[in-house]
Amino acid sequence: MKILIVNDDGLYSNGMIHLEEELKKYFDVYAICPDRQRSGTSQAITIFETLLIQKVTDTHFSVNGYPVDCVNVALHCDLIPEVDLVISGINHGLNLGDDVHYSGTVGAARHAVVHNKKAIAISYDNYDLHGNFKIVALWLSNWILKNFSNLNHNVVYNINFPFWEYDHFPEVEFTFQGRRFYKDSYDKIEESQNQWIVKLKETLWGREIVPGSDFYAIQNKRISVTPLTLNTTNWEELRKWKKAKFLS
Repeated sequence: MKILIVNDDGLYSNGMIHLEEELKKYFDVYAICPDRQRSGTSQAITIFETLLIQKVTDTHFSVNGYPVDCVNVALHCDLIPEVDLVISGINHGLNLGDDVHYSGTVGAARHAVVHNKKAIAISYDNYDLHGNFKIVALWLSNWILKNFSNLNHNVVYNINFPFWEYDHFPEVEFTFQGRRFYKDSYDKIEESQNQWIVKLKETLWGREIVPGSDFYAIQNKRISVTPLTLNTTNWEELRKWKKAKFLS
């Protein structure tokens, strides 16, 4: 089986390095990653500008674009053989609740599903680029060996792994996407009569801890596996409007 690793942290993050080390024991692995930090880029894609792809080794490439660009060039530029699975991660930090709408990690996995590839986004509650991601990589490798045939082409499997310092794996819980709340503040760097230069100062994060949610699983030191769909239609709302026959 052939696996593509992408991420939003680059080729040299420990999340990528440790994941590749483990997967290579069982699979043919290729890595195509951004040439810089690309967190928070969601499903951004380069359309009007050129992309620079650099071959690092026969199985490693860097791209001066977004995580989605990495998926796209992997699938459409004949750089590597056709892959069976796309794994985005291991991300340095969690992607829970409404984070999935902004995450470059989840965005890359979502783009793979758009192109009918099986895809996993995996994140770890560890923000240290030089931290130890080996337990997460080992667990994911084992999980894929056991479950690959059950993965659906139309689903993004968003996996979040709690911070873990033991030699056994945490319990796994299949979860629904929780709710996240954000409160942002900005610093004004420069100001003139009709122009402002601002920089995001901080984001205060809130969340709902509801049993069965991804937040609840992580709070209880469980691995959260959330199946996400591409179709964002609110079917209940659609049925309401169709049934009521409101005037346009």
